[in-house]
Amino acid sequence: MAGGGPFWHCIRVIPRLNPGELIADEYLAFLAALPGAGYGGEVRQDYAARLLTATDNSVYQVLPQAVLYPRASSDVSVSLRLLAETRFRSVTLTARGGGTGTNGQSLTDGLVLDVSRHMDNILEMNLEEGWVRVQPGVVLDQLNNHLRPHGVFFAPNLSPSSRATIGGMISTDAAGKGSGVYGKTSEHVLGLRTVLLDGTVLDSVRQDAEGLRLQEDEPGRVGEIYRTLHQIVRENTDAINRVFPNLRRFMTGYNLARLWDSDTGDFDLNALLSGSEGTLGVVVEAKLKLTPIPRERRLVLLKYAAFQDALGNAEDLVLLRPSAIETIDETILKLARDDALYPKIREAVESGVTGPVAAINLVEFEGGDAASVDASVRTLVESLSD
Repeated sequence: MAGGGPFWHCIRVIPRLNPGELIADEYLAFLAALPGAGYGGEVRQDYAARLLTATDNSVYQVLPQAVLYPRASSDVSVSLRLLAETRFRSVTLTARGGGTGTNGQSLTDGLVLDVSRHMDNILEMNLEEGWVRVQPGVVLDQLNNHLRPHGVFFAPNLSPSSRATIGGMISTDAAGKGSGVYGKTSEHVLGLRTVLLDGTVLDSVRQDAEGLRLQEDEPGRVGEIYRTLHQIVRENTDAINRVFPNLRRFMTGYNLARLWDSDTGDFDLNALLSGSEGTLGVVVEAKLKLTPIPRERRLVLLKYAAFQDALGNAEDLVLLRPSAIETIDETILKLARDDALYPKIREAVESGVTGPVAAINLVEFEGGDAASVDASVRTLVESLSD
């Protein structure tokens, strides 16, 4: 290395899995007890199924004990109810959808509960009221392909939309392109059906103050949940407002900040369940808000002499509420210039500037009518002089 300093070359190797790794006795006992408890789904203990769910979209690799493929919400209830028994307290279970998470959320050395194989049905649609009801294994592209002929879509737009399941999107409170306009998944959730650890089925919708009081009066686990959570947010309102970051996309911990509106008294348990990554229960059904498909789109290409200028300008561009901003740096532009297809886009990239282009912002606007979209573009163009 130039200058005579030390040169370190570190190669990260994923640990090799052991095909002969046996399933632990407590897991074998749990799997044996499932049929007698009423479980009617698939159970896979073979190494192929375990290996398939040992990886996801992260860099991690963890071999599970076995994989459960529930056929219905009742199978999920049976699994969790059995899991809560004292004899199986050492058994762990992790719900999995499409495995598109990048942080290893769906990986476990316990049991995988994969809802994507059988619980993938679109159950009901009401265009007049603007909602659709689905099972958690429905894939985002599958849902939007079903909705497109009706002129509506489920707005959160993820890059792995051909694989991401609705259950996974809810569990991670996913957002993607257009989130500045449409928000994140939880803002499109109208109702959830969630199975809790003891097999209790919890149906949750946004409640006003009177609805919250009625939920708190419910007997058993459901009433206890509403009473406990209401007490937590009521007694810690100041701390929650002070500590929780004021971000549109919130991902750290449980979203207590959106659980209760102290001004209106509204209480939205879905805001807490969304983003909880399966730690509070397993979502088995979701009622989702539909959004009209935007009919008009415009793409504006902004060119900069330095990458830092493109980043700095983004702060002002966000205020114009574009549906997306994509920043392309000098490295990507250099690779593009070396590509055989670059002559097709050379004029768009290089015309109208006197010096080299070091960065680009692609700014997209979309809406229901051409006039409003064109007005947004004009506002952007007029603001560039500042």
